[in-house]
Amino acid sequence: MTVELAGAHWVLPLVFAMQAASAMLVAVRLLRGPSGPDRVVAIDALTLLGVAVVALLALSTVQAVLLDAAVVLALVSFLTTTAFMLMFRARGEAAGGRGSKAPGEDA
Repeated sequence: MTVELAGAHWVLPLVFAMQAASAMLVAVRLLRGPSGPDRVVAIDALTLLGVAVVALLALSTVQAVLLDAAVVLALVSFLTTTAFMLMFRARGEAAGGRGSKAPGEDA
């Protein structure tokens, strides 16, 4: 079964170019990020852009097996983001509990 995408000859290259521009902007945030959590969010954004690129490659090459790779990459991205969150949480608690309270809570 083949599916023809309307406007695929100009839409897919445009989307690839927009994702490349987004990846460059996120890479700047990754390199300049003022804190560790900012860098973790940038890494997460880059992996999600990677998932989108793999999914677009699946569309443009008509290979459904690439969608499996995109799903696996998304799951690994979720796990690494969760691990980084736990790492920063442990650092905050070790530094005297900074950041362990919800906003608006009194000391």
